Amino acid sequence: MKICTIRPLTMILIKYAPLLLIVSAFVAGYACAPAETTYPGNPEAVKWNEKGIAMYQSEQYETALLNFDKALDADPSNPAVWFNKGQALDALRRYEEAIDCYDQAIKLDPNFAGAWNNKGMSYSDLEQHDKALECLDKAIALNSNNAIYWGNKAMILLGQEKFNEAVPCFDKATALDSDNFELWARKAYAQMKAKLFDDALKSADKAISLNQISSLAWGYKAKALYELRRHVEALVAFDKALGLEPTNPALWYSKGLTLETLKRNDEASKCYDKARALGYQF
Repeated sequence: MKICTIRPLTMILIKYAPLLLIVSAFVAGYACAPAETTYPGNPEAVKWNEKGIAMYQSEQYETALLNFDKALDADPSNPAVWFNKGQALDALRRYEEAIDCYDQAIKLDPNFAGAWNNKGMSYSDLEQHDKALECLDKAIALNSNNAIYWGNKAMILLGQEKFNEAVPCFDKATALDSDNFELWARKAYAQMKAKLFDDALKSADKAISLNQISSLAWGYKAKALYELRRHVEALVAFDKALGLEPTNPALWYSKGLTLETLKRNDEASKCYDKARALGYQF
C-alpha cells in the first residue's frame, strides 16, 4: 500500500563555522526546530549550497542537484550538503541515490536525526517499510521530541495496516504538534481502522477546529459518526465534506450508504449513481 508521507522537505543553510543549522519545512504545516548540531562551511561551499537551495525551492531540482554537487566538490565532508543533495534526489524520485546521500551524511554525523528520518522516508517511497521503520526508530531515538518523526512512523505503520501500533505514534505526534490539522485527521483515520470510533470522532473534531475547510477531516468525522450509529449527524458531516470536495466518489458512496441506512432509498440511489459516474466501483 502506497501512503502519503509527512516527509519534512527541508533545506539546510551553511555558513562559516560555527553555525546553527536553519531548517524550514514546507509539508503538512510543520516548522522544524533548528538542528542541534553545528557544521563548519567554507565560502565556496556556502555559495553553491545556497544556490542549490534557491533552485530547490523554485522546484528546479536538476539544477539544484548540480549546485549541491559543486558545493560537495568544495567541501565533501559537510553532512548538511549531502543531506540537501539527498532531498533534491528525492524530489526527482531517485530514491536509491537519495539514500546513498543520507548515508554519507550519517557517516559524517551518526547523530544527524534528520538524515535518518529522510532515509527512512526514501525507503518508504521504495515500499521497503521495515527498513523505513528502522530508520525512523533511529531518528526518534536521537530526537524523541520531533513530531515529524513520530508522524512519519505512524504513516508507515498505516501503510502496513498496523493500526493499533500507528495510533500511539499519532498520540506522540499530536502531543508535540497539537496545531497540525493533518496529523489529527490522519490520527482519526488510524483510530477508525483500530475501531476506536469515539476517539476518532474527537480527533476529527480537533482537525476541523484547526481547519474548517478540510474535506478529509469532515469525511473522517462523518465516517466515525456513521460507525457510532449517529446517522443523521453523519449525513450532515458528509454533506459538509461534499460541499468542500464535490467530485470525491468515496464520499458520495458513503453518503448513499448512510441514506440507505436511514431507509431513504431514492436519495441513496442517486448518491450511488453519482459515485459510479465519478469512477467509484462497488
